Amino acid sequence: MRPSVRLIISAALLVGALLAIQLRSPGEAIQVRKPFSTFPQVLDTWKRQEDSVLEPEVVGMLKLSDYLLRRYVDSAGHSTGLYIGYWQSQRKGSDIHSPRNCLPGGGWDPVEVSRLTIPLAQPPGVIIVNRYLIQKDNQMQVVIYWFQAQGTAVAGELDAKIEMVRSAILKNRTDGALVRISSPVYGTVQETTARLVQFVRALYPILGEYLPE
Repeated sequence: MRPSVRLIISAALLVGALLAIQLRSPGEAIQVRKPFSTFPQVLDTWKRQEDSVLEPEVVGMLKLSDYLLRRYVDSAGHSTGLYIGYWQSQRKGSDIHSPRNCLPGGGWDPVEVSRLTIPLAQPPGVIIVNRYLIQKDNQMQVVIYWFQAQGTAVAGELDAKIEMVRSAILKNRTDGALVRISSPVYGTVQETTARLVQFVRALYPILGEYLPE
C-alpha cells in the first residue's frame, strides 16, 4: 500500500474515532493532580522571575483547565519561558492548540524546524521533542515543545491525537497537556539549545505531579 493511501486511511480512522469519542458520555475518570499554583519556583539553577496571566477570553477560547505561564532566570541571568497548558478533557471542542499553528500568528517565522532527542536520568530514559528556531525582526528564539499524553512525551500532533483516542477507549480519559520552553538566543543557537535541554531535564521528573499519568 502506498504511503499516501495509508496516511489517508489512518486519518479517516482517526476522525471516525474522534467522532465516536465526542458522542460518548462526557463523564470521565478524573485524576488527582497538583494545581500549577504550587509549581516549584526553583528548578535546578533556574529561579522564578515572574508569572504571567492570560486574558480570560484567551483562557475561554483555548478551553484550558489549568495553565502555567512563567519566566525563570538562571545564575547567568539567562531568561527561560515555561508554558504548560492542561486540558482535563478534550471532548466537546476542547483541543490542544499546537505552537506550530500559534507561532506564525504571533509574527514569528520559523527559521529551522527539527526533532530533538533528550536523554533523561530516569524513566523513560529519553524523550523526543520538537525544536524550533524562530525569528521576528532582529530577534531570535529557540522553542522546544511536546505534548504530554498521560505520562508519555509525544512530539507529533497526529501521534498525540492517537494517544488520546487510545486512552479514551481503554481508560475513559482524554486529559492531556502541552509543554513549551523558550529562550532568546544567548551566545549561539547551539548553546541556547543546550541550556533548554538542561532545563527540560530538570523539569521533566516533576511533571507527573501536575500532569496525571
